[in-house]
Amino acid sequence: MLTLACNRLRIVFTFAASRKKGQCYVYAQCTHRTLTFSTIFRELRINSIRLQCWKCGCEIQASSLICSHCNTLQKPDKRSNYFHVLGIKEGFQVEDRELRTKYRKLQNILHPDRFSAKNADELEISEQYSALVNMAYSVLLEPLARGLYMLHLQGINLEENTTETDPQFLAEIMETNEELAMAQNPDDVRRLENANKSMMNKLTRDVANAFSAGNSDAAKQGLIKMKYYSSIGTRIKELKQKTGIE
Repeated sequence: MLTLACNRLRIVFTFAASRKKGQCYVYAQCTHRTLTFSTIFRELRINSIRLQCWKCGCEIQASSLICSHCNTLQKPDKRSNYFHVLGIKEGFQVEDRELRTKYRKLQNILHPDRFSAKNADELEISEQYSALVNMAYSVLLEPLARGLYMLHLQGINLEENTTETDPQFLAEIMETNEELAMAQNPDDVRRLENANKSMMNKLTRDVANAFSAGNSDAAKQGLIKMKYYSSIGTRIKELKQKTGIE
């Protein structure tokens, strides 16, 4: 048994060996009511699982891209989420520079041109893996998509027609849309654009704090609001392109 404690948090891990070789089960208890163990268990699982290379059969870590025994590209692990695919810590707050660096490194390793001389299986795997990395990067790059994905990992999915019910908030959104529809000059459009970006930044901070506190409900409400402002941002972008505003 292993106990970890800090301030209001106390976690007790119990490790139990299985009769099957190489397997270990982890049980946990926690006194912090807002903490969920999904992230902890995912990290433990991915870091401890060992697989067999599909080509030579040697044992490798689940996170390995290339088999160290036969130098063969491995198939993507279906149990890995987008954070694991890109090799970054799971959480809402992501460093853009780290994300771009990991993405470019993986794309360089996985580019199909590198496997054109290999057999058809490896070439197909490289194409699938490269597409997966592209998808992971596109989702984790934007705060709204990243937040919705984190809720998805917790079993919470926002439907397309999910709406905010706060009358004051809806009135503000309606007013902004009306202002945008009546915008007559570039200065009006830029003012609305700056205001919209400021609100998105504020909501992004609120959602980050909610996830850090383990408050999925607050994160969900913040993301619902972000969807509204994201739609406004799309309208502003389209208007700028249509009118030639720089």
